[in-house]
Amino acid sequence: MITVITILGGSSLLVFIIWSWERFRYDYRRMIRDSKHPEPEGTGLLLPEWAQHHDWLRIHNTYYRSLNLHNQARFLRRVMDFMRYKEFKYVDLDPDPFIPLLISSAAIQLTFGLNDFRLDFFDKIYVSGSAYQVHWHKQAFQGHVSLQGIYLSWEHFYHGYRHYDDAHNLGLHEMAHALTYGALMGKASMDKTFRSRFREYYKVASPVYKRMRAGGDSVLDRYAATSFHEFWAVSVETFFEKPILLKTAEPELYRTLCDLLNQDPVEIMTIKPV
Repeated sequence: MITVITILGGSSLLVFIIWSWERFRYDYRRMIRDSKHPEPEGTGLLLPEWAQHHDWLRIHNTYYRSLNLHNQARFLRRVMDFMRYKEFKYVDLDPDPFIPLLISSAAIQLTFGLNDFRLDFFDKIYVSGSAYQVHWHKQAFQGHVSLQGIYLSWEHFYHGYRHYDDAHNLGLHEMAHALTYGALMGKASMDKTFRSRFREYYKVASPVYKRMRAGGDSVLDRYAATSFHEFWAVSVETFFEKPILLKTAEPELYRTLCDLLNQDPVEIMTIKPV
């Protein structure tokens, strides 16, 4: 919502029409899809045809490896469903079934405590081999989110899961942006709940963000002080990759992230029902 208001100006009518169409497209697509395909939570059993996917995630996704078998089955069902509703486009990169699997697992990791996990506002995920240029920006991008889709550098995304203890995870970072982008632009009931919880997160996070902006220390990476949008994404990275440190240093921030995402990485075996 803030992004749209910032863009408004002399072309406000055009921007409003584009924004309204995006909201309509999002809600219509979601309505049709959900009427045909309810959430595939299933029986909690891993299907034989998922053996390769299961092995890949056990090796490359620490979060998945930490789950019990029932929740691994639930997680993998969501990953398969997520991939079914996304179009992956490759730039300077050969298609590989491992790529959409691991990228989708980042989205499911973030939303695993939520009923709505598909990030439905986005149809397309663009994956480049490495950092890429965006329009007039001089600095190369590792990832970003826009109305057109979710953009990721595979080199930097994969590095985030190979080094899962430094609180630098491009996948979680950009999926966090995608989650709030869609929740603020959409109109579904889940989005209203998320907005309410996000307001509570904002109240708790704001003092920490202001302290960082003033030059104060924090367990969060300094990039969090760039803007509150980046603070949110960086706090998600730290929440998953350094949960004990964040819980110890910023207990209220950690608590409100647990409430917002309905999960606690310190107690990853316990996923609360929504």
